[in-house]
Amino acid sequence: MKRFFPLLFLSLLITGLAYAGGSLRGVVTDKKSHEPMIGATVRIQNKKTGRILATGTGLDGTFMFKNVPTGSYEVQVKYISYKDAKKDAEVAEGTTSAVTFQLEDAGSQLREVAITARLGNDTEQAARRVEQRSDQVLNAVSSKTIEASPDITVANVTQRVSGVALERSSNGEGQYAIIRGMEKRYTYTLINGYKIPSPDNKTRYVPLDIFPADIIDRLEVYKSLTPSMEGDAIAGGINMVLKEAPDHFTVNANLGLGLSQAVMNNGYTKFGDNDVTVRSPRVNNGLSYTASTNDFSKNPAHYTNSKMPMGLIAGLNLGGRTNDKKLGALVSLSYQDNYKTTKSTFFGTDVDLYTNQPKLTSISARQYSTEQQRTGLVGRFDYRINDRNKLVLDAAYINLAQNQYRFTSDTDLVLQRTGIGQGRVKESPRSIRSVEQIANFSLHGDHRLAENLSVNWTGVYSKATDNENRYQLNLVTSRTLQPGGNVTQEPLTVDASGAYDATFAYNTDEDKSGYLNFVYVPKIFDTKVEFSAGGMYRDKSRNSTFDDYTLRLAAPQNYTGVDNLNFDPNVINAQGTPFDPLNYTFSEKVGAGYGQFKFTAGRIQATGGVRYEHTSQSWVDALPETFNGKTGDIKYRDLLPSFILKYNLTDNQSLHATYYAAISRPNFYELVPHVSGDPDADYLEYGNPNLKPARADNYDLRYEFFPKGFDQLLAGVFYKRIVDPIEYALVPSSSAKDLVLEAGNFGTARNYGFELDATKYINKFGFRANYSFTQSDITTPKQERYRDAAGNTQQRTVDQTRPLQGQSKHLGNLSLLYKDIKTGLDAQVSAVYTGERINSVSNYLNNDIWQKAFVTLDVSAEKKITKHLFVYAKATNLLNTPYQLFIKQAYPQPSGPNGGAGATGQVIEYQEAGKNTFVRKDNYLQYYILGVHYKF
Repeated sequence: MKRFFPLLFLSLLITGLAYAGGSLRGVVTDKKSHEPMIGATVRIQNKKTGRILATGTGLDGTFMFKNVPTGSYEVQVKYISYKDAKKDAEVAEGTTSAVTFQLEDAGSQLREVAITARLGNDTEQAARRVEQRSDQVLNAVSSKTIEASPDITVANVTQRVSGVALERSSNGEGQYAIIRGMEKRYTYTLINGYKIPSPDNKTRYVPLDIFPADIIDRLEVYKSLTPSMEGDAIAGGINMVLKEAPDHFTVNANLGLGLSQAVMNNGYTKFGDNDVTVRSPRVNNGLSYTASTNDFSKNPAHYTNSKMPMGLIAGLNLGGRTNDKKLGALVSLSYQDNYKTTKSTFFGTDVDLYTNQPKLTSISARQYSTEQQRTGLVGRFDYRINDRNKLVLDAAYINLAQNQYRFTSDTDLVLQRTGIGQGRVKESPRSIRSVEQIANFSLHGDHRLAENLSVNWTGVYSKATDNENRYQLNLVTSRTLQPGGNVTQEPLTVDASGAYDATFAYNTDEDKSGYLNFVYVPKIFDTKVEFSAGGMYRDKSRNSTFDDYTLRLAAPQNYTGVDNLNFDPNVINAQGTPFDPLNYTFSEKVGAGYGQFKFTAGRIQATGGVRYEHTSQSWVDALPETFNGKTGDIKYRDLLPSFILKYNLTDNQSLHATYYAAISRPNFYELVPHVSGDPDADYLEYGNPNLKPARADNYDLRYEFFPKGFDQLLAGVFYKRIVDPIEYALVPSSSAKDLVLEAGNFGTARNYGFELDATKYINKFGFRANYSFTQSDITTPKQERYRDAAGNTQQRTVDQTRPLQGQSKHLGNLSLLYKDIKTGLDAQVSAVYTGERINSVSNYLNNDIWQKAFVTLDVSAEKKITKHLFVYAKATNLLNTPYQLFIKQAYPQPSGPNGGAGATGQVIEYQEAGKNTFVRKDNYLQYYILGVHYKF
């Protein structure tokens, strides 16, 4: 006790001395641009004792020294290629002193190079400048932001943008962007501002999961268009600005390992020939060739388990300029190989004949093992002939090779079975090997012909391909629940009539495009007015082939392995399926011209003009020569005006109003006359050569505030009126006897909402947050089943108003950020909220399938180890957020009066009486990445 009080007193004395003194804070900015200087070195020296303290400026250009002994100090600030600055400051007891620095450039060539490197196109400040100076309404995400984020694909990056939601693939990866609640058909995808073709064999939209995120300098999401932009984007566009040559030699390398928690828990199943894709026997040998069992490999049905395969992520960027700065070159290479396992439960649904309520027909347990090998190779070469002429050559090759094993155990519920694996069970192990590729080449020239006259031109060649091989075994067994509770398991047998299915699909989509633009800038009444005019032409050719073969058994046989199967030598569809609707060619020629003006008068900036587009489409499909509609052509013209008005309230605040007209062309396959559909579907699908493009008037009003540095506040409203929106519905067939599923144009739809986007940094901390509210409505015909007065089942057509497919009323993003320049630590936690939305539109009233609202949580961090070496970690889906589907009708109580599975309310696992009818649940678990960056 005697020692306690002296120790306590000493402790309090030391603590008091430690906190004696005052504080010194300040801010460092560029004298000319007033931008905050991030990472500037600040040093203070006590004039009496000579003691020195040092720190760095934060993300907002501020610095803070706490607990500084009282006295007079010299404050010095240093920043590369800027003049050093010094000031005197007094620190008094218990007070906070403030000092401000505005740095001047050193006026050397070194400064120009350093500033370009520091504030190049890949920085967050550059992205803010693009948003502030852009004519159209857009959001931009820089590569520096992407690098620090948890995302490794372009698709996943888009979900961080206000008003953008993701449509995911079966392995949980983001695949398509939904802008402002509008289905992916209303969006186009660009590379460096030019459209690219799609590898999909039916549609024109591009899957964004094919693109590695580290090949781009900046991602831009357009929400309005100008006359100089192509007009088929009612929702907007996704533009990937690829990396360009830096002014000094740069090397960036990245190497990381990835691991899936689901793979660690459940293992991974792979199959043979998982690095081989082939064309069908018919395509390889000609139309008259008769296939035999020797034409089909059994290796894709050889399944083996791997406990814990590791993913690999690698990247390399090399670039720079010659000493005279005329020639620049950059090559960027990215490779990603990841493994994921997904567990899924799915209910097949129908509609009750008497009540129009959802009826469950089957329950399936599915497990997916998916490997994705993603490769990106980008090159940019530019040559500055002189200060009036410049040439740029861009080349990009993107490849996504996917191997997917799916095992399905399917139980039929029609005979009152109540769970997975009871009664007759179909087991269907399936392997898919697909390779999607996009090659894009462009040559661009900028030429200043006179002081106020310039011309630029671009030639673009793009080709997208998709080669898919699919193999499936069809097995049957049964499990019978005995009265005593035991289960009798029957042997696993092979479905003799269709033991082994082999499907071969191949598609090419090739674009040849040319662009020419003239820009003339005269002075009119002492105001510079920019007049631009130009045009473009694209020749698109689409070619799709599809063949399906079925091998059956010579006699019934138990399954003991694919190599032991005795196939009948007579292959079903031995000559392939040359008359399948997916064998078709399609041509589209688009020519366009535009005129545009732009001027600034005081605080007002105006841009406007009109665009003319002519579309010519033709096709040849797989129908016999005598069939009406085997060939066809469609032509139409569109006049698309637009006007943009920006009023600058202050130097960093503005009101941004836009109007533009746009179209959305139908997907290729929707126009080609065909009769097809899933063999298990309720209705056949018809092509519709009379399908018209959707047309829309689009309005935006946005308040924009860019206070300093990375900070911003964007708040806006939008409204879209869509004429002839394209939706699928049941319509009478040509025979008028049956209903068929067909894409059609349905009246007028509306889509409107509000968006809020905010970013704020305070020294080392910051946040990015956005919220969007979207409301839409469209009216389409639906079928309703009912019992008439005589007790007979009937069906009638009724109109139903609903939201657009894929539209969530509420979307939200929140990222909490920490960045310490001095210690080299950069970390963030990111959450995304996606409200409920229609996943699949039903043909029946009140039977649309909805996706449940969900929240995802991801984290990432990077730490500087040495001057050029950084270690990083990323983790996604920390909350194990599942993908869940449901129908907004209550699952009925037991013992319903009408019979039939589901409609009776029979007790079935996953279903709860009185609550929404459960349809599907997929679990992905977490994914982890650990790696190193080298930056020089």
